[in-house]
Amino acid sequence: MSHFGLGRDDAALIVPAFAVAEYSLTAGAGTDNVEKTAAALDLRDQFDTTRFGTAIAVIAATATLAAGATLTVSAIWEHSADGGVYTEIGTDKVILTLTGPTGGGTVTGAGKLGCNLLEAERFVRVKYTPDLSAANTDTAKVGVSYVLSSPTQIGG
Repeated sequence: MSHFGLGRDDAALIVPAFAVAEYSLTAGAGTDNVEKTAAALDLRDQFDTTRFGTAIAVIAATATLAAGATLTVSAIWEHSADGGVYTEIGTDKVILTLTGPTGGGTVTGAGKLGCNLLEAERFVRVKYTPDLSAANTDTAKVGVSYVLSSPTQIGG
């Protein structure tokens, strides 16, 4: 019996893009609960002549948490016609919550937030806010990558 799907290369239909290098935070140290802005994508010039219908921000984190303490990460997309003034798209959403295990320990996870590029201006980017619930001891590292999918036009 043949499995057609096993030979299919769906990766050919997506393009990864840089968003932000790892961001480290410590509860109560001034790095916690601070909104960060990821890199902007130029939808007109950055991807040759390929146009995409969807962008996904993938936010991954690892955190060392006390028992029951949490790391939450909220995010929102923004767009801009000129790369100067950005307008938020929708509302801020919590896309990732990690909870410290019994006795405390390290936990990992990832969340995602999509954006309809067919209605977006030329530039898009994500703002995200990692928030540790405990004070002074918990730490986390958060990274963001973009994945563009649903090509609507490929090549010239």
